Amino acid sequence: MAILKTENITMKFGGITAVSDFTMELEKNKIIGLIGPNGAGKTTAFNVITGVYKPTSGHIFYNKENITGIKPHNITKLGIARTFQNIRLFKELSVLENVLIANHLRLKSNPFSAVVNTPNYVRQEKHMIEKSLALLEEVDLIDVKDEKSFSLPYGYQRRLEIARALATEPKVLLLDEPAAGMNPQESNQLMEFIIKIRDKFDLSIFMIEHHMQVVMGVCEKIYVLDHGITIAQGTPHEIQNNPRVIEAYLGVE
Repeated sequence: MAILKTENITMKFGGITAVSDFTMELEKNKIIGLIGPNGAGKTTAFNVITGVYKPTSGHIFYNKENITGIKPHNITKLGIARTFQNIRLFKELSVLENVLIANHLRLKSNPFSAVVNTPNYVRQEKHMIEKSLALLEEVDLIDVKDEKSFSLPYGYQRRLEIARALATEPKVLLLDEPAAGMNPQESNQLMEFIIKIRDKFDLSIFMIEHHMQVVMGVCEKIYVLDHGITIAQGTPHEIQNNPRVIEAYLGVE
């Protein structure tokens, strides 16, 4: 049963069609990938799914509920979180503070309670700190919890961005090029990390990735876009041997 599904998603900007009739299914606890050459429409597809853009046509379903056109913050509240191709941390804040900010999505107190420090708010704040520290322990960032995020090594920054997404308590996690800029050792560690968080947090994961070692190493199914059109879908083995995919990437038949 699909936890996340798109049906014939099309996204046009003026006379340009960035994504055309994109249909995909993400089953519960699976890891699937979206690949394609630069400019293929991959991030646009993510932006449509997460409410950044309302599709020109088509529908998105989460747990059978039509979520087409819902605002990004409400998409997150439903249980769909994402990271971005370009890291978007609060650079001057600590690792712990970055995660705490994401936890505020589930905070039930109002701004007045925070200003006057009501007992209920104090209890919730204490719980958020404990929860954030536990999450940092799970993702092996507890030792750098007080470091400014900008001072972290690149691989740790990527991991922190994923941890911040996890703090929103998602059931579906969208990763936009998580291995970008990583060396082979960091990429191997990332693959282990993605599988670990899928199992630990009961996640279903949809990822965009250019790093073929990563996408072939963790994804159970892969969709391929080229100029906004789905040219292939299948297992990693099927995708690696698909003539249309080879042509799209290498420009040869």
